[in-house]
Amino acid sequence: MPQSILPKSKLEDLENNCNAILDDSDVKFIGVINTLGNLITGGFRKDLVPIGTEDKRKMMYMQLKLDLNMRKEYDDLYGPVQYVTSKRKNSEKISIPIGNYMVLLITKIDFEDSKIKKIISAFEPILDLKL
Repeated sequence: MPQSILPKSKLEDLENNCNAILDDSDVKFIGVINTLGNLITGGFRKDLVPIGTEDKRKMMYMQLKLDLNMRKEYDDLYGPVQYVTSKRKNSEKISIPIGNYMVLLITKIDFEDSKIKKIISAFEPILDLKL
C-alpha cells in the first residue's frame, strides 16, 4: 500500500476502525483513500474474494475520489457532501469525504443510514485534519 503523510499512530487507528467495521456482515469492503486516489488502509472482509483486478480497483478508487472532488464545486450552493451512494444489482458503493480523504464502503444492498453516520463519527476525529 502507498505510504501516507499520516503519522503511524493515526494509520493504526484507521486500520483498527476498518477491522472493526468489517465485523459487520453487511460490509464487504472498507478502505481509506488518500488525495491521489490510493488506498492507504483497509480492504475486503477476510471471507470474501476481492472483486476485479487490483488495477481495476485502483482505477475505481481514483474515479470515486475525483468524483467527490468535483462535487465540491457546489458546496457553496448546497452545502458539503456527506456521502454519495451508488446502488448496483448486488451491492452499494458509499463514498464518504472526510477532510482530504475518502472512506469507501462496499456493502450489501440497503445499508442503513445510521451505520453510515456511525462510520463517519469513527473516522472524522482521525481524518478531518486542519492542515
